[in-house]
Amino acid sequence: MKNKSRYFLSEFIGSCFLVMIIVGSGLMAENLTNDIAVMLIANTIATGAGLFVLITVFADVSGAHFNPFVSIAMTITGKLKKRLLPFYISAQILGCMLGVALANFFFEHQIFELSTKSRDGIYIFVSEIVATLGLIMIIFGSMKSGKITVAASVGLYITAGYWFTSSTSFANPAVAIARTFTESFTGINYLNTPFYILAELIGMIIAVFIAKKLFLQKN
Repeated sequence: MKNKSRYFLSEFIGSCFLVMIIVGSGLMAENLTNDIAVMLIANTIATGAGLFVLITVFADVSGAHFNPFVSIAMTITGKLKKRLLPFYISAQILGCMLGVALANFFFEHQIFELSTKSRDGIYIFVSEIVATLGLIMIIFGSMKSGKITVAASVGLYITAGYWFTSSTSFANPAVAIARTFTESFTGINYLNTPFYILAELIGMIIAVFIAKKLFLQKN
């Protein structure tokens, strides 16, 4: 039970700060400029830097997943015990929800507000599949090189993902749920959220299949 509490707290705090960084940097950017490109640059830099720091800090405690589909992928491949999965997923979702509430509060928005930002279309759906597939492959591919390599790889990939995907590379269902509750640059309309999560699930399944072939087979 002691270890479960540590894992829960690690994933909860990390997920909370991750969404605070994503949403908070978007809100700050909106306050400073009307230029969408500048907003995206600010949001991108903050998110990539935040991911590097958070993964580095929490990797030795819980693995620093901060993402239900990463935890599910780790469970499928035997790197996370099945009995721990509910603790991870609940911590991640609750942490993300607290993160969006705090970010909204920081910038004088309602604590929870439904987003009206539309993110729909088959092109965005496919984009989010690829974004999630890439994220999970990169995690498995860099794990043997240590937590700093994983942290740098994930941070840089998501930084790039904001720009090369039309979905802006959420690649995380807990983050998608949280971003449904901010009426800001970083939000997502609740009608689009289920399609993002479905796309992420498909991406995760494909990524696990590829990772087993490329990175997890014994020579």
